[in-house]
Amino acid sequence: MRICKNWDPVIKKFKSRLSAWKAKNLSFWGCLTLVKSVLESLPLNFFSMFKVPTKVLGSLEGIQRRFLWAGNDSDKKINWVAWFKIIFSKSKGGLGVRSLKSLNLEPLAKWNWRALSDQFSLG
Repeated sequence: MRICKNWDPVIKKFKSRLSAWKAKNLSFWGCLTLVKSVLESLPLNFFSMFKVPTKVLGSLEGIQRRFLWAGNDSDKKINWVAWFKIIFSKSKGGLGVRSLKSLNLEPLAKWNWRALSDQFSLG
């Protein structure tokens, strides 16, 4: 699943969870909660099996950023804080939004570790 067009259903599902009415009724903190709870958990099933192309990760994180700052996935507004600062943990001064790249690499590393350490893990 290295071809970006194979990831279109994931991107469409990501966008479908966001709508303008949701953001109009939510404060910044409500949008942040939506990003953290819903948008981080949506692609986990795909992320645990395949390495996501960088272009797709950039597109998904762009949707997250635009929704957080503008309230929808199409408008662009001023980003008051750099994204790399937002994805810091709360203890380091960030908002606790997890990086999609790390969400992709963590389960893959777990599968690799499991395959190498347990001789019966693959069958």
